[in-house]
Amino acid sequence: MFNNFVNVQDIYKVLKKSGKIPIILSKIIFGQRKLVKSKWAHTEDLPTNWWDIPYVTRRRNQLVSGNAQVGYREYISKRYFGGNTEMHALSLGCGTGNKELEWVKLGKFSRIDAYDVSEERITFANSVAAYNGYDRKIYYKVGDVMDIEMNDNIYDIIFVDQSLHHFSPLEDILQRINRSLKWNGYLIVNEFVGPTRFQWSDRQLEVVNGLLTILPMKYKTLWESDDVKQKVHKPSILSMIMDDPSEAIESGKIMRLLHSIFNVVDLCAYGGNILHLLLSGIAHNFLSDDAETKKYLDIISMIEDQLIESGEMDSDFVVAVCKKK
Repeated sequence: MFNNFVNVQDIYKVLKKSGKIPIILSKIIFGQRKLVKSKWAHTEDLPTNWWDIPYVTRRRNQLVSGNAQVGYREYISKRYFGGNTEMHALSLGCGTGNKELEWVKLGKFSRIDAYDVSEERITFANSVAAYNGYDRKIYYKVGDVMDIEMNDNIYDIIFVDQSLHHFSPLEDILQRINRSLKWNGYLIVNEFVGPTRFQWSDRQLEVVNGLLTILPMKYKTLWESDDVKQKVHKPSILSMIMDDPSEAIESGKIMRLLHSIFNVVDLCAYGGNILHLLLSGIAHNFLSDDAETKKYLDIISMIEDQLIESGEMDSDFVVAVCKKK
């Protein structure tokens, strides 16, 4: 309906809560920035996402670095940073700061400037950095990517880790990033690059829902609930905006713009076109490394790999190393 701006699921939700339409309209028109900040005010996440699963972490490592025990940060550091130990970095959308802590532990940076829109997350990140003795190397600050000062030719490295798909206008931001890099600087991206506003393809939904039907009930229960994940739907644009106006706002353009603005010197796809969608909300049921859990994750991963290798689907997640043009 209206190119999926609204769908049947939205209408059902509105009818259940009479009087909600004016609130919806007011949020769309007036409160998008405020809504984004409130969406990301928390400092703890439930273990219900695919990246929380140890199996998924090992799989990503294998696909990116070639070694299930070597993460992408260590891989990139060894391959591209050489003997540098005094680099100046910028991290955009740093969240609670755990990513910058992992980078600084590699011993390559004299300073990392890190920004996030959430005051709560920046306060938390600063406290953790101080506790670990890195408060004189990592400088966490509250800031919107559109408002922070990014001088030309200042950074050796810029990190964007699962936050680029929240940025808009994307092309303008990437151009600013390119200008802020030194002549030999790198943009390091670990990102969701799937469909904008999570407008999943019919084929994705067909495969995911088919796999959902074969999973035992114990793997489909939602967090601390007796409810069961029954079916995955394509979210409406309206529901995406209401939940988080920034979510996947221009994600479908990321790969094209990276290749247009930068020299992409390394590109490692690690799937997620099936695993991410299928395991969202039920990942906590797959945290164990027991034989049965591994069997189902092996099956899902094999199907995802075949769909990508055949060219039927693209990977929804990538790690990219981009050099300034």
